[in-house]
Amino acid sequence: MSLSQDMLFEAEPYLVANEKHPFVQGIIHATLTPEQLRYYDEQDIAFEYNEVGIINALIDNSTTTEQALLFHKRQDLQLTMLRDWLHREPESMPHNWETLKQTPIQPINQLYRQHMAATVQTHSVLQILPSFAAGEWMYIELGRFVSKQARVEKEPFQSFLTMGGDDFLGPNGFIQQFFNIIDYEAKSATPREQERAKQTFLKSCLLEWYFWDAAYKQITWDDWQNAALKGKGESLL
Repeated sequence: MSLSQDMLFEAEPYLVANEKHPFVQGIIHATLTPEQLRYYDEQDIAFEYNEVGIINALIDNSTTTEQALLFHKRQDLQLTMLRDWLHREPESMPHNWETLKQTPIQPINQLYRQHMAATVQTHSVLQILPSFAAGEWMYIELGRFVSKQARVEKEPFQSFLTMGGDDFLGPNGFIQQFFNIIDYEAKSATPREQERAKQTFLKSCLLEWYFWDAAYKQITWDDWQNAALKGKGESLL
């Protein structure tokens, strides 16, 4: 079994958990509130901005020209997506590059970003790529799941979990090429390095669930502070 196959086998329970999450179910049934949607939209666009730096690190640490070209292509798509997304946002939301950089980052978003950023210091594609590829894979798989459900076809719900097409799917899509790179790099890695890469992938899958959960509950730093300092005696997680 290749490293990527091992990753995907162990990630299956995380995928099922994500499918069952009330936020994902709320997308299917159009039951999310405007406040839940706004929280997710604001935090997600800030998260996508953070991924620009992760992709840059993949470019910088590529071990082949083909890898660098693939990551450059993915970066072009990321920046184009962010540009178009910002143009659609109202004035009360991040609507240009400067306001995007100033978006308040809430707890789970920060934990996820820090998890990914921590891999950059390894200067290893094998360690950096799984932190990023897991979210891509999870989003695509959730899109497949949602497409098979009797979902409500109205906006903004209809546009959720629709990333796909030739850029991401199939043998030449980003997802498969990312896994090919992971397997290529794993050939020269130690068992300990391979296990570390797998655990990074799985942690990203877990944090995807918590990202939905934070949006569903609209968890902020104020909530964490109140829970800690006002003696509620219970965790928000």
